[in-house]
Amino acid sequence: MILLLFLAGYLLLAPSPPDDGRWDDYAWDTVVLTGKAADPGCPADGSRDRRTFTLKQICVLHGFGGSSGTKESLSETISERSEYYPYFTNEETVLCYLQEESDLPRVGSTVRVEGKVGLFSAATNPGEFDYRAYQNARGCVLSLRDVTVLEESDDFDRAGQFLFELQSRIAGFFIRMLGGEDGALACAMVLGEKGGLDESIKTLYQEAGISHLLAISGLHISMIGLGLLAFLKKMRLPAWLCGFASTAVLWAYAAMVGMSVSTKRAAFMFSLMLAAGFVGRTADTLTSLTMAAFWILIMRPALAADAGFQLSFSAVAGIAVIVPVLRERGPRPPGREKGRLAKLGESLRDSALASFGVTLSMLPFLLFHYFEWNPWSILANLVVIPLMSVLLFFLMLLAALGLCPSGCWPVRAAAQTVLLPVKGIFFLYRTICEGIVALPFGRMRTGAPGKWQLVIFGIGLFLLVRAGVKIRPSVRIAAAALLTCVFLIRIPNGLRITMLDVGQGECVCLESPDRKFWLLDAGSTSSGSVGKYQIVPFLKYSAADGLEGIFISHWDEDHVNALEDIFDWAKNMRLRIGALFLPDTALRDESLDALLRLTALYEIPVKRISAGMVLRAGNMKLTCLHPTAGQTAADRNYVSTVLRLEYGSFSALFTGDLETEGEQWLVKTYGESVLTSTLLDAGHHGAKNASGSAFLETVSPKAILITCGRNNRYGHPAPEMLERAAEAEIPCFITARSGALSVSVKKDRMTIAPFLSDGVMVK
Repeated sequence: MILLLFLAGYLLLAPSPPDDGRWDDYAWDTVVLTGKAADPGCPADGSRDRRTFTLKQICVLHGFGGSSGTKESLSETISERSEYYPYFTNEETVLCYLQEESDLPRVGSTVRVEGKVGLFSAATNPGEFDYRAYQNARGCVLSLRDVTVLEESDDFDRAGQFLFELQSRIAGFFIRMLGGEDGALACAMVLGEKGGLDESIKTLYQEAGISHLLAISGLHISMIGLGLLAFLKKMRLPAWLCGFASTAVLWAYAAMVGMSVSTKRAAFMFSLMLAAGFVGRTADTLTSLTMAAFWILIMRPALAADAGFQLSFSAVAGIAVIVPVLRERGPRPPGREKGRLAKLGESLRDSALASFGVTLSMLPFLLFHYFEWNPWSILANLVVIPLMSVLLFFLMLLAALGLCPSGCWPVRAAAQTVLLPVKGIFFLYRTICEGIVALPFGRMRTGAPGKWQLVIFGIGLFLLVRAGVKIRPSVRIAAAALLTCVFLIRIPNGLRITMLDVGQGECVCLESPDRKFWLLDAGSTSSGSVGKYQIVPFLKYSAADGLEGIFISHWDEDHVNALEDIFDWAKNMRLRIGALFLPDTALRDESLDALLRLTALYEIPVKRISAGMVLRAGNMKLTCLHPTAGQTAADRNYVSTVLRLEYGSFSALFTGDLETEGEQWLVKTYGESVLTSTLLDAGHHGAKNASGSAFLETVSPKAILITCGRNNRYGHPAPEMLERAAEAEIPCFITARSGALSVSVKKDRMTIAPFLSDGVMVK
C-alpha cells in the first residue's frame, strides 16, 4: 500500500516530458520527410476527420524550402533507413494533416511527404491544457500542415490496412443507421473515435461524471475477450488454441481502436490472466496492474504525467484495494436467511460502495487535471455501468451486421431491431446526465488541489485501508466521505492578481482574500477561442464560483472577444456574473452595439463607470480614475477605463490601452498622491506611445506587467518603452516571454510568479 501511495504521488507530480525546442525556429517552414505511414485518420489529438495520419520511423529530412533540388528516388531513401537524420530518433513521430485533394496513404507504406512545420501549443497559463506535453508524451514532436504525399511505396502493412478499412466501414454504418449524434457516440464507445462527437455531448458526459463510457476500457476488453473465449470453449477447441485466438483477436481490436493507454492496460492484464490460467496459476490484480504500468512506462516514461494513464490505473487499483475495504460488513449474526428485498438492498449497497471506492481512488487525479467533480456520479454509475454491458453487446452486434452485405433484407431487419435498445439506452444516458447535472451540489468546484491536500488525502486513505476492517462499516464509510471534503478547504491567501497569457490581448483576474473574482478585460486577436481554452480553464483551476464583475477598459476585439465564451460557461454552470462595467463615454459604434446585444442575450447587467466611482470588497478598494462621465473621443483607446486597486499598503494601476495624451491628463489631474502605485499594468501592451517617462516617474512602480503576443506584428513591447523602464530601474515582466504572471500580496509583500519561471519577491 505504501508503494501504491508513493506511486500515486509520483504520478500526480510527474514532470512533463522535456521539450528541447529544436523545431521552434522552423515554424511554418516547408520540409520534405520520408518515413512510414501509420494511424490513418487517427491523430493523437483525438480528432478523426479521415484527413490525418502519423509519420513514423522518419529516415530522411530532405531539407527546407520544399522538394526542389531533391533528386533521391523513394527506393534509394529506403535503403538509407539505418542512418536517421539527427533531428529525429526512431521513436519520434510527426502528425500529418493532409490537403483536401490528397488521399490517405496505406498503413505501413513508406512515403515522402511535403508540408509546413506546425508546433504544438504549450500551456502558458494555470489550468490550461498542455497540448505539447500531451503529444510529446506519445512521441509526437511536431505536426505538418497542408501535407502533400509526393511518393508512396508499393509495399504496405496489409493487416494494418485491413483493420483501418474495417474500422471505417463500421463507423460509416453506425452513422448511417443511428444518425449523427448517436452514431458519433457509438463510434466513440466501440471504435475510440471521438472526433465526431458534438462538444455539448462530451461536456454533458464529463459534467455528469460518466465520460469514462466514451473511452475504450476494461469493460470492452473483458466482453470481447471473455465472450470469444467462452464461445471457442463451447466449440471444444484445445485450451491453448482458445487462449491464443482470444488474445490475438483482442490485440487486433486494440490496434484498430487506437491502442490508448487504458486499452493497452486492459489488454495486457487480460493476456496475463489467460497466461496464468494456462500454467495453472492465478493472476493477482495488483501484480498484473503493476506489471502493466511498468510495461507502458518503460516504453514511454512521460505517460506517467498523462491524465488517461493516471485515471485508468487508479480506477483499477481502487477496485483491488479500496472497494473490498468499503464493502466489508464484518461478522454477521446468526439468523434466518434474508428475503429477496434484503438481498436486493445489499446488492445495491455493494454496487454503490464499489462506485464510491473507485471514485475515491481516482479523485486526486481527477481534481488535479479537471478541477471539479460531480458527487452524484456515484449514483449515476449504478445505472449506466450495468447498462453499458447491454449497450456494448448490441453495438458489437450492430457492428457485425454492418460487415454483412448491405443489400440483404434479413440484415437490414436485424439492424433495425438492434437500433431500438441502442437508441433507448442513449436517450436514458442523456436523461440521467441532464438530471444529475441539475441536482443541487452537482458540481463540486475544488480548483487545483494543493500539495498539502494531496498529502492529507493520501495519509487518510492509507489509514482507512490499513485499519478500515477494524472500524464499524457506518463509521468507515462516513470517514471515507469526510475525506473527500479535504479538497473543499480553502486557506485565505491574501490578494492575488493574475495577468493571463492570452496572446495579443488582455485579461487580468483579481481574486480578493475572501475569494471573490473580477476580470479586467477578456480578449485576444492572436489566440483562437481564448475564453474557452485559457480564461475559463483558469477560472476552474482557481475554483471560481462566478464573477463579481467584468471591467472592460474599451471594446476593441483584443479586449472583449472572449466574453461570449465566459458568458456561455457561466450560463451552463449556473454561475453568477454580477455586471459588465463599461466606460461612461459618449462614444458609440457598431462594436459597442454588438457587445450590448451579447450582454442582453445572456442577461448580464451593464453598468457605466467614470472617474471618481469606487467599488469596495472587504479590504480591497477599486477606484476609477478615467474617463470622465460622458467623455467623447474619436478613438476607443482615448476613453480606456483606468482603475487603481488598493489593498493595505499595496496598490496597482491598470490603464487599458491609454496612450500618452491620456497619461498626461492623469498626471495633471491626480499627481503623485493618487497615481503612485506598487504595480503598473503597462498601457497599450507596452506600445512606444504609452508608459511615458513622466508617467513612469509619477507612478513610480516597483514592477511593470506587460501583456502581448509572441512575435506580434505591432512590435509590442516597444524597445523605446522597455528602455524608459530600464532607465527608471523598473523591472518588466512580459507574458510573451514568461507566460501568465501571478502576483500575490501577503503582509504588504508582493511576489510575482511567472508561469514559466520562478517567482520574484518585491518588497
